[in-house]
Amino acid sequence: MRRLWRRIRTASAFALFGGGGLVLAFLILPVARSLSAAEGFDLRAQRWIQRAYRVFIGYMAAIGLIRVERAEIPDPDGGGRLIVANHPTLIDTALLVAGFPQADCIAKAERAEVRAFGPAISAANYIRRETGSGVVEEAVKRLAAGRTLVVFPEGTRTPEGAKLGRFQRGAAHVALRAGVPIHPIVITARPRTLMKGQKWHDVPDRTLVLTVRNLAPLDPKDVLEGGETISLAARRVTEALRERFLVALETTEDEVG
Repeated sequence: MRRLWRRIRTASAFALFGGGGLVLAFLILPVARSLSAAEGFDLRAQRWIQRAYRVFIGYMAAIGLIRVERAEIPDPDGGGRLIVANHPTLIDTALLVAGFPQADCIAKAERAEVRAFGPAISAANYIRRETGSGVVEEAVKRLAAGRTLVVFPEGTRTPEGAKLGRFQRGAAHVALRAGVPIHPIVITARPRTLMKGQKWHDVPDRTLVLTVRNLAPLDPKDVLEGGETISLAARRVTEALRERFLVALETTEDEVG
């Protein structure tokens, strides 16, 4: 009965997520667009998305599905801010973006085609992953404009049974091209749930504890010897970044254990 009650509450949370997405996409954002100038509307849309995500995360916490332990994310000392995070659960994007008044994201093509999300993704002018090499160029442009960019280098949720998935090199290429440090954020989920391939109703029998922890920034220059090709440099930065995440996740497990 306890697990059934958790399933009912989980269903209500995802109903709120889907219904809220539709209200945002087809009511709030169109009205906001009609009442404001076109220039800079993507930033206003991102602020509305942040508010919606805060409501969703707040609701899940209020009904006892999750507990969030979040460290404050420092503001950048001028220039853009490249946030790189691991991806253990289905709600990581909401969890992170809820903490940023402005956050550019990289959207999957299939997500942009979903009726509940597509209009909001377009309004926020998120970077579309299907643009290939143009993703890096657009990301660099936004960082140069002083914006915050959130990237999940695993590309999808962490596989079940693994601490971390394989890292793609896109974030490293962006950092190298933009000349900015990487701000790693480690997300841990205890117990593991909402994983890739797991049904939403396959819920744990206790509250999901989500920890959002900042690591020291990683400056690409600190892990390079100089003279590397851009491909080799991106590989070394990616390896160093992934190792930093693994050490942090192992440390967290030891503390919990």
